[in-house]
Amino acid sequence: MDIRELSDKAAYIADKHQRLQAQWKQYGNALVQGITLSKAKLHHTIACTPGDELRFFLFEHFVIHIQPGEGFNNHRIEYFLALPDDSDKILIGHANIDNDGCIDNTFSNRDREKVLTHYLELIQPIYDSLYLAVHENTPVSMERLQQAAVA
Repeated sequence: MDIRELSDKAAYIADKHQRLQAQWKQYGNALVQGITLSKAKLHHTIACTPGDELRFFLFEHFVIHIQPGEGFNNHRIEYFLALPDDSDKILIGHANIDNDGCIDNTFSNRDREKVLTHYLELIQPIYDSLYLAVHENTPVSMERLQQAAVA
């Protein structure tokens, strides 16, 4: 392989990587806008964080982390629930994003309403579990929330 071929491959890789990063950022922007512009009271507080993740405080007690999957060229978006000190961080869902910004092969990351709806569907089991615990006056454990999320 000569230097020109290597340079062409490097340019291709860099372009695809930058495009995927731009799609992740667009997804994050659409989700933040969807939450902040929603008239629904979701009890989310947006936490500013450096790096490549979104964080929301839920009922000022839980933290929802949304981040790209680990590794180079990973097309997965991962959703975690944790306590404020990041202990007991549990995976509660995932989605896939392609280089064109299509989420789970069904909708565009530019469609704020669909991005928000998709996110709320992913975290609905958490709300359901918290509602049930509060209604029944029972404590909530992270194990219970993880079981609800993966059910």
